[in-house]
Amino acid sequence: MYGFKPIAVNETAGTKHYCACGNSNNKPYCDGSHKGSGKTPSVIEITEAKQVYICDCSGSNNKPFCDGTHKKKAEDGHGHSCSCGKN
Repeated sequence: MYGFKPIAVNETAGTKHYCACGNSNNKPYCDGSHKGSGKTPSVIEITEAKQVYICDCSGSNNKPFCDGTHKKKAEDGHGHSCSCGKN
């Protein structure tokens, strides 16, 4: 399931595979739960240790990073992305 706020990570340098399907049991990292969904993880090279905010609402236009879209979704009274039709 997608969340309604970003996941803050004190990230280290290296290649990261961030969950894009919302089903990982190891968020924000991919655990392979996307298999068969047609979605693939976001593969990002982090060049230095730093704090990053990973989108967990699935609405960011700067994926895998948060762009604040979850705030608008919360204002709409729903707070997350799903197929319930209330987005």
